[in-house]
Amino acid sequence: MPQPEIAGLRRKFHRLGTMRPREIAHRIREKGYTELERFGLVRNDPELRAGPQFKRYLTNTAAGRFYAGPRENLRELFAERFPAWVERAGEEAERLLRPGGEVDWHRDPVTGQIWERLFWTAYNPELNHAGRDVKNVHELNRHQHLPRLAKAWSLTGDERYAAEAVAQMLGWIEQNPPDMGINWQSSLEIAIRAISWMWTIFLLLPSESFGDAAAVTVGDSLFLQLEHVFHHTSEFSSPNTHLIGEAAALFIGGLVFNDRKRPAAWLEKGASLLEAEIEKQILSDGVDAELSSYYHCYALDFFLQVLILAEQNQYPLESIVREKAEGMAGFVTHLARPDGSLPLLGDDDGGRALALHERNYHATAGLLSVAAGYFRRDDFKRTEEALWFLGREAFEKKATPQRTEAFYPAAGYAIQRSGWNDDASHLIFDCGGLGMLTGGHSHADSLSILLSKGGRELLADPGTFVYNCAPEWRNYFRSTRAHNTVVVDERDQAERAGTFAWKNTIPARGRHCDGYFEGEHDGYASLGVTHRRRVIRIGPEDWVIADDFRGSGSHTFDFHYHFGPDVHITTFNQEDGGTRLDDVRAGFALALYASHSLRTELLFGETAPIEGWTSRGYGDKEPSITLRASAAGEVPATALTFLSTGTDRPSIRRLFVNAPGAVACVSRCATHKDIFVASAGGFCWTRVRDGIVGKAFSIGTAINLLEDAAVCAQFAES
Repeated sequence: MPQPEIAGLRRKFHRLGTMRPREIAHRIREKGYTELERFGLVRNDPELRAGPQFKRYLTNTAAGRFYAGPRENLRELFAERFPAWVERAGEEAERLLRPGGEVDWHRDPVTGQIWERLFWTAYNPELNHAGRDVKNVHELNRHQHLPRLAKAWSLTGDERYAAEAVAQMLGWIEQNPPDMGINWQSSLEIAIRAISWMWTIFLLLPSESFGDAAAVTVGDSLFLQLEHVFHHTSEFSSPNTHLIGEAAALFIGGLVFNDRKRPAAWLEKGASLLEAEIEKQILSDGVDAELSSYYHCYALDFFLQVLILAEQNQYPLESIVREKAEGMAGFVTHLARPDGSLPLLGDDDGGRALALHERNYHATAGLLSVAAGYFRRDDFKRTEEALWFLGREAFEKKATPQRTEAFYPAAGYAIQRSGWNDDASHLIFDCGGLGMLTGGHSHADSLSILLSKGGRELLADPGTFVYNCAPEWRNYFRSTRAHNTVVVDERDQAERAGTFAWKNTIPARGRHCDGYFEGEHDGYASLGVTHRRRVIRIGPEDWVIADDFRGSGSHTFDFHYHFGPDVHITTFNQEDGGTRLDDVRAGFALALYASHSLRTELLFGETAPIEGWTSRGYGDKEPSITLRASAAGEVPATALTFLSTGTDRPSIRRLFVNAPGAVACVSRCATHKDIFVASAGGFCWTRVRDGIVGKAFSIGTAINLLEDAAVCAQFAES
């Protein structure tokens, strides 16, 4: 037997040894049902047949249980108040019309390669299938463009759009017999497709193109797909957003068709899973435990869809679902940049739970619009998505949130902004550890900083790029060196265990008070080093970052700062034992000084090793500037980084301090001078205005260093 097969068998036996009785029983039942599927014994179940009067049933019974938007005639409202939205919907529908020929639903839309037709269990999506990324074909087969075609029909009455949507569903059914092919491989993908189909058929109910025969054919396939999800949920394979999405589809389909026997079972299972998973997967502060901003939006989207439908149908979900979902929406409000764009923390797959308007979560307005309508909150923006979910009543006034600082201790996120205006500065400090170890989407990015101004990324998270088919790139984009934090001894903070999983945690702790955040992690405990980072806001658009490293031995420290693709370095100086760079056009400056001598360089689009890249969306990457500043020596060691996005950017000079592992600097602005001292024992900041100490902040024992006569003399001379 070949070595890879032997290794695979060993992994399977090891995994079997770790299973609990409940999981073993689940997998035995699932395996038995899979064999019934293999021989086609579940496809003729009369309980899974739509029936000859299915369209009448949809119109007279099921439609009344679906969302308010599809039940209302919104054509007049859109035409009167939002004609640009109608025009945009029509233009998009025109692009979605096929120029000729039938869609090949097994063709990779990126590479053009065809996925072979196998029984659905025969695929392993994490393997390199001749350079094909399974996500590309999955994304196409989510059918999220079909609700947009149906939306365009409902707003314009152009029957071509309805006919196209129906033809594509029927063509898919013909090419994808039950349980055969890559499009049956993932229960989450089936769940998202089922949600897309339900929106499509309920929007198209009055159309001529969606006739009785088409309704029966589509209904039969829809029921088989939801039954497949029911028997193959990801409770023990991907118990994260996959499971939430699958449960949401079961709940929606089960509630809409709940007068039928099988859908009633879907509803019961979907509700049970949703109530259990929101408690497991959503932390006490309302943040998704995967610690991925993108997958947080996925989960919130699924929960909002479920909550809205439950309320409209008086279905008694546990109160924890609503409470935690509202906390999730509040987190997105603070996390979003001033322009509403989503900062990337962890993985970003570029998709969406439902794409009625926006195709991804890079813009948060649509998601928050639905949350605003449901939670009756005035501090979330309004866009067209709310109308489709909730009808006319969802479109009300909007107010501006008041808090400019937020801290999420369970997740380890600290957020500050200079205001809520479009030109505000916005900083995120990740002072937490890893999310879920197995099947998670978090990165080894503890103590990373993100910074933007007016929506422009200054210090950026490089993103994701791809999951499969390019392991060296996958490893880079989730590595520690790909984030705005410090790499010790060229090691990641955690050890990879596959495409998504990690072998170990990153124990981390965070705390805050007004204007001050602190975090530390033990990801380098095996090296004998603890990394602590303090972030202090010293002005509306100015911050100082104090890093210290405690432990023993001699080590290397690589400080990485990744600049957004729109940053253009205009000056780059290495002087006074530190480094400073500016982007005058963006109004951004960074200066870095350390207790040990620094060697700094700018990297751009390197490939050996990979450095200096940014991914703005799944499947895309582009070169970007990365500052790498390296130091080496004994611990304790410290560093000070100054960030400024304001118009009055300070001049900074290093001060001599007579203490090993400590660093001191003086910053001079037009109106004041500041002195900063950092050591392994603490941090101290004093502001002098017109010769008078106007502000002082101290933590730990660094105040003793501030009293050093040499430091005071240098400060006075400056």
